[in-house]
Amino acid sequence: MKNTVMVVYLTMGFVICGWFTAAAAFSWRAPNFGIAKALESSGSSSGGYYGGGRSFGGSWGGGK
Repeated sequence: MKNTVMVVYLTMGFVICGWFTAAAAFSWRAPNFGIAKALESSGSSSGGYYGGGRSFGGSWGGGK
């Protein structure tokens, strides 16, 4: 039983690592399900879900 669990664990690990390696190598883009836009539009007048302000987005979102 322990041997089977270890084989499944390692196999899944290699598959997941291979998937992310291929995604990085081929510059695959993440799917856009509209979640970030829905969170941003549902927020208050202070700039959305995260509070807004000049630092909104940080280094990822291009905040200033």
